[in-house]
Amino acid sequence: MPAPPRPQTDAAEALAAVAPLATRWIERLLAQGETPLTMTQYLALRAIAREQISSAELARRAGVTRQTMHRAVTQLVDEGLLVSTPGPGFPRSSLIELTAAGRERRDIASGILRDLEHALAGRLGTGTLAELRESLTQAWPG
Repeated sequence: MPAPPRPQTDAAEALAAVAPLATRWIERLLAQGETPLTMTQYLALRAIAREQISSAELARRAGVTRQTMHRAVTQLVDEGLLVSTPGPGFPRSSLIELTAAGRERRDIASGILRDLEHALAGRLGTGTLAELRESLTQAWPG
C-alpha cells in the first residue's frame, strides 16, 4: 500500500521546523575538536572580522541578549581571540578587534562550516544548495 501523500507545508512552517535542528547540528560541529566555539562566539568572530561593530549590534544579529553576547565576547577576550580597547566617545564604549589567534579560530570554524556545506551539496545537489544560499543571503544579509 503506498504511503499517504505528505501534506503541503508552507515555507515558514518548514523553516520553523528545521531551524532548531540546523542550529544544534552546527553547534555540535563547532564544539568539536581542539578549538571549540559556541554559535554565539562564532557569529561574533565572523562579524568582528568583517567590520567594526558594537556588542549591541552583535547581539541583535546573533539573536541573543546583550548579556549573552557580553559573556561570549568576554570569553573570547579572555582566550586571547579578541582585544577590547576603550573607544572614543562614551566612557563605557569599547572597540573590539580580532587577534591573529581569533582570525585563526574563525578560519577553522569557517572550514568546518564549508565541510558541512559540501555534505549538504551531496544531499541536496549543488543547484539546490546554490539557490538556498542565495535566498538566505538575500533575506538575511548580515
